[in-house]
Amino acid sequence: MRALFPIAQRYAYLDHAAIAPLAIPVRSTMEVFLARQMEEPFELAHWERLRTQVRIRVGELLSTGAESITFIKNTTTGLGMVAAGLDWENGDNVVGVDREFPANVYPWMALRRKGVELRLHRSSDGRIEPRAIARLCDQRTRVVAVSAVQFWNGFRLDVDALRAALPTDTLLVVDAIQAAGAMRLDLAQSPVDFLCAGAQKWLLGPIGVGFAYVGPRMLERLHPVVIGTDSVVRDDEYFDYDLTLKPDARRYEEAAPNYPGILGMGAAVNLLLRAGSAAVEQEVLRLADRLRDELPPRGYELLLKPARPAERSGIVSFRHPRMVPAELHGRLREAGIIISLRGDFLRASPHSYNSDTDIDRLLEALPQ
Repeated sequence: MRALFPIAQRYAYLDHAAIAPLAIPVRSTMEVFLARQMEEPFELAHWERLRTQVRIRVGELLSTGAESITFIKNTTTGLGMVAAGLDWENGDNVVGVDREFPANVYPWMALRRKGVELRLHRSSDGRIEPRAIARLCDQRTRVVAVSAVQFWNGFRLDVDALRAALPTDTLLVVDAIQAAGAMRLDLAQSPVDFLCAGAQKWLLGPIGVGFAYVGPRMLERLHPVVIGTDSVVRDDEYFDYDLTLKPDARRYEEAAPNYPGILGMGAAVNLLLRAGSAAVEQEVLRLADRLRDELPPRGYELLLKPARPAERSGIVSFRHPRMVPAELHGRLREAGIIISLRGDFLRASPHSYNSDTDIDRLLEALPQ
């Protein structure tokens, strides 16, 4: 796996919670499409067959059927589909979590113009207890919107426990961009109504493409925000109009799909499937655990100390009480070590193709 990432020859790249580098097969797959479009007539049937294969592979990664998968531009687009596509009434509310990434706040905040209230759970220690979220819900709570993994401190939410604590009719919407590709997601077992992720982080795919899972309850209630030729059953009929939507999640794809992006994401998903979701998660957690174990003895404070193994993810955020984070970040960058600067802390996020050598480089470059 590591040999497929040329960037690993130059950098200790530990920033997959931000933007992942591309693997050789991802780039070459996208280049095949671009070269064919440049040199040959466009063969719609050929590329549609490949798009279907990617849909199947994404379903395999999530342990769900291809009929529940729709392709989107990014995570924000997916969450916006729900915010814009449900029938809201004045007095409804959405429950979320404070300090979420803005993509999982602004779509719900914008519903104020329809009389919808946004209620945010505020945690004192960075952990999110499902029962605390459930206590904010009432009979007018239409949606609970959470992240599977928090982008800033790496807390991994017990999604199954949250579902069990919620009112039966409340829809559970999950931003999975900090989990998909690194942590196992088994939607055959987890009763999630909607889940989405962009491909550019842990999925190891290109920017500008992603996927959403639309569960059966959401499919019944969610109207397509934009409807085009790809949304309807007779998608090859251009003159006899028939607004019969496709019976599955494909109804949310309006027209002119991002073929190079979708195919590149498919190549990345194939790499993850070949490696195996369990093996990928195990290695991501092993490398992250090394940082969680070895940073505190060097004088660094962790933003989150997982109380239980299930709270861990591939994100490790830390700071030094006497050092300026921006200066540390610049020093690491000069040493060829790539992590994120987020406010007053640093965030490392190793993937399964990283090695102990990468972790060693980071630890050795950090002043004590």
